[in-house]
Amino acid sequence: APILVTPQKRQLIGVRTAKVERRVISKTIRAVGRIAYDPELYQAEQEYISSIRAWKEVEKSTSPDAAANAKRLLESSQTRLRLLGLSKELIEEVATWEAPDKSLLLMDSSGKAWLYAPIYEYELPLVKVGQMISIEASATIGKTLTGTIRSIDSVLDPMTRTARVRAVLVDPDGGLKPEMYVNTSIAVTSGEVIAIPEEAIFNTGTKQIVFVDKGDGIFEPRDVKVGLKADGFYELKEGISEDESVVTSGNFLIDSESRLKAALDGMGEGSQHQHG
Repeated sequence: APILVTPQKRQLIGVRTAKVERRVISKTIRAVGRIAYDPELYQAEQEYISSIRAWKEVEKSTSPDAAANAKRLLESSQTRLRLLGLSKELIEEVATWEAPDKSLLLMDSSGKAWLYAPIYEYELPLVKVGQMISIEASATIGKTLTGTIRSIDSVLDPMTRTARVRAVLVDPDGGLKPEMYVNTSIAVTSGEVIAIPEEAIFNTGTKQIVFVDKGDGIFEPRDVKVGLKADGFYELKEGISEDESVVTSGNFLIDSESRLKAALDGMGEGSQHQHG
């Protein structure tokens, strides 16, 4: 229920408000990644490339059994690559290669390296294939390298609650070495969204409430749903319209006032029933 707060009380509890507006909010996801040394994936790529060749050879063969066997091997090597974390697109790309990717074992002469970075479960919805990832390593002092995310593991690590993203980097100076640790960051922007200041949200434990300033000292509590949080703002999914004003300080006191009012109303009803 809306509650009325007198001007004196508003001044006393320091009520401040802000307009709900459209803005671009951005967030940086940070993780400690490592330069890949992955003999298992190298081997799996080798098997997959060989199974494609074998299948092509017997595909037109007169023996249906041989063709069926080759197809089975091809499918199981494809599944293995999926389980090792490669995306469908990346597997399709591997299918066109002559040989597996040597940079999974040794530094490539061009400086190409694979980066593996663990991303927490709650941040995964913000990470997409094709995004840029930046790295800083002690081996590349003062130099930031960037790469492109090529794949995101489809299975979470149950211990760390993370999924690996894989990206390709190129360091022409050859400073990166397999198994080296690097600091990674992914900059995520929301595009333009309706945003609400972080301080406006009052967490009750089960839901998120915002007090909307209706003018003339009237404040209305509203349930809201929020999305991405960054730069001191939340992306607003529903509950408030653009241009409405929300309380950004004094929430706690307004909330206790509204609870007190609700409790008193309840008591009032109870006493009326007793007298009746």
